[in-house]
Amino acid sequence: MDLVERLAKAARLNLTPAETCKYAQQLSVILDAFNELDQVDTDGVEPSYHPIKLEDALREDEPEKWEWDPLANVADAEGRSIRGPKIK
Repeated sequence: MDLVERLAKAARLNLTPAETCKYAQQLSVILDAFNELDQVDTDGVEPSYHPIKLEDALREDEPEKWEWDPLANVADAEGRSIRGPKIK
């Protein structure tokens, strides 16, 4: 009950004594279930992070030469730059 009261205070909940007792019982059941899981022997069992084995769908990152010239269709190209209008 003390834990439920501290949690309610931290969450700024105003619980009645009946609600505190009810939630304490429910929390006890939940904690007992986790305690049972802690007792299971898992030595030699591989951890399972995902039920289906995931494979990378991406290709290998290999650099390729790019033959595209971004200034090919620019009328006002000046070297490797674009010449803009003069500012008045």
